[in-house]
Amino acid sequence: MRKILQNLKKLKANSFTLVELLVVISIIGLLAGLAVPAISGGLDRAKQGVDVSNARQLGIIFFSEANDNNGIYRVNSDLTNTSPASDFTVICKAMVSNGILSSTKILAGNGVPPAVNTNNLGAGNIAWAYVVGLDVSSDGQMPLIFTKGPSSLSSGTAQLKANYPWKTKGMVVYRVGNFAEFLKPSNYSSTAGTVNIGVNVSNQIVQP
Repeated sequence: MRKILQNLKKLKANSFTLVELLVVISIIGLLAGLAVPAISGGLDRAKQGVDVSNARQLGIIFFSEANDNNGIYRVNSDLTNTSPASDFTVICKAMVSNGILSSTKILAGNGVPPAVNTNNLGAGNIAWAYVVGLDVSSDGQMPLIFTKGPSSLSSGTAQLKANYPWKTKGMVVYRVGNFAEFLKPSNYSSTAGTVNIGVNVSNQIVQP
């Protein structure tokens, strides 16, 4: 009996009390709470990198086409019989049908899924807006392709809203100088944000 009691005392001494258990659970919860934003931020940065890469690839394709078009970036009238004022979907479909775009994946982006195949390409599969009226000699800072949503960049800024692909977190911009970047808003809330593009854009913007 004495041996049993001694073993029970040892077991009790090596056991967690309720308070200790609650402390451990609280610490685990705190660490998990700290880890979630870090993981979420890492996923966002990875998605931003994909979008920047897609915009750069698309921009290079447009640049290559411009060099074969007297240095002028393509508009609808170069590829179809429609007006340059038509939406970007028409340009993209024409580039696919002309064999300029062999894959629709680079037309997709954050929150915008790629088309299942080139025959099913629609506005919902295009993550980008396009500035018409530019050529390869335009100011290298001029945006040519950017995340769709803002209808005007005339003041050198873009207004972001919660229904845009990146919501109010920012936007991807590909510039005529052949570089792409992700721009974060200088001020934002859950419903709106403002991104400084850095240059005034008076040219026409077409979107899908």
